[in-house]
Amino acid sequence: MNTNRELKALFYPRKIAVIGATNTPGRVGGIIFNSLKGSSIERIPVHPKEKEVQGVPAISSPELLPEEVDMAIITIGAENAVTAAEQCAARGVKIIVIVAGGFGEIGPEGKLLENRLKVLPGRYGTRILGPNSLGVFLPETGLDTIFVEHGDKSLAGGGGIAFITQSGSVGVESLGYASNIGFGMRAFVGLGNKCDLNESDFLRYFAEDEKTRCLAIYTENIDEGKAFLEEAGEVTRNKPVIVLKAGRSAAGEAAVSSHTGRLAGSDRVVGGAFRQYGIQRAIDDEELADAARVLSLIKPPLGNRIGVITGAGGYGVMCADYIEEPRRRAGLEMANFSGETSARLKEVNLPFASVHNPVDITASAGDEIYLQTLDALLDDPNTDIVICISFFAPPSITDNLIGKIARRVQEGRKPIVVFTQFGPFTDEYLKRFYRAGVPGYPSILRTVRAVRFLVERGEILRTQGELL
Repeated sequence: MNTNRELKALFYPRKIAVIGATNTPGRVGGIIFNSLKGSSIERIPVHPKEKEVQGVPAISSPELLPEEVDMAIITIGAENAVTAAEQCAARGVKIIVIVAGGFGEIGPEGKLLENRLKVLPGRYGTRILGPNSLGVFLPETGLDTIFVEHGDKSLAGGGGIAFITQSGSVGVESLGYASNIGFGMRAFVGLGNKCDLNESDFLRYFAEDEKTRCLAIYTENIDEGKAFLEEAGEVTRNKPVIVLKAGRSAAGEAAVSSHTGRLAGSDRVVGGAFRQYGIQRAIDDEELADAARVLSLIKPPLGNRIGVITGAGGYGVMCADYIEEPRRRAGLEMANFSGETSARLKEVNLPFASVHNPVDITASAGDEIYLQTLDALLDDPNTDIVICISFFAPPSITDNLIGKIARRVQEGRKPIVVFTQFGPFTDEYLKRFYRAGVPGYPSILRTVRAVRFLVERGEILRTQGELL
């Protein structure tokens, strides 16, 4: 099978049948059918009793589907869903998305139902996403099969991150939270139980997708582990791959087995394998989203020496502590500025500013001093990356700083990551930075953690011989 060609029917369908589409408020089939009206896709409602759904003529059974239906979304209960999938496959539907749960995760009875689904790809050539899947979301085209709140309006601008998740709830809550400060969604894929399509299939697809800059994956168990590692290892030469593999503890492994009906595998072995193949590992959903944001926006630095600018001395001290704290991923160190840089910093700053690293320009400084200080650090030969602690409360700091920092990011001299807080306006300012192409975070810890992912990415590329 040519999976990449087949997956185009998943992401760019012309005709979609929604099995279980209804006029009844609050029902999954009706919610999904309604959400698709914002796209240019032809919608076909399928319901045994409804003559029309939301103004669109309905058909009574999947057996009556017209030819050349690209995708069927099945929103009815597990046993009926299997029958409907068999009927859709027999009608030549290219991709089937099964929303219903009640399959392998519930025990032997559910596994029997799942086994009936597994034979369909080989028999008919139909590919299956799920069961127990939220389906897909592609902001670029308006394709959205997710029936729960997921920050879709905040994510509608699109971006370069492909988010692939086995757990629907982890995926949508991560996206909703991440979208508060800006998140560039290329595509969302809910894998569900993976009776057919799995992580490796989507790795291959997004590796070749020109608009995807970074892949973020949540999984509880990895099918075809060796194939996944080899595929991911190839992808990491061109695009970062970050994986949140749940079930790190003994209790977590047991919970994975209960949740998915499968064994999770040794966490120590998984961690070692990820490192070997250049896969970056996140430990929670916040870290997964934060890493994807920074890695999708800017290139990694050539080294690990950090210069810090702040208008608040205490935050600079905390930032230095986090930078020099030993961590499990890439080590960081505070940059030791050259003599020329130190002299330049003294010249452009106020007499009572601290021009050592971290550079405390004080709350009395304005945009011009801030930017002159930033330029000095960007030109410093001993600095590889700059953390900008940007506060907008001081009277001489204006909103113009956002665009001017963004211009320096676009010049690509060195990576810049921002930490900002502005009371109830924090999220809005971080969104403005993000829309301008600048990764920013609302805490020092998250900012430094994002920098570690960047530095780790640089180390991976150098090991692979890809970054000079």
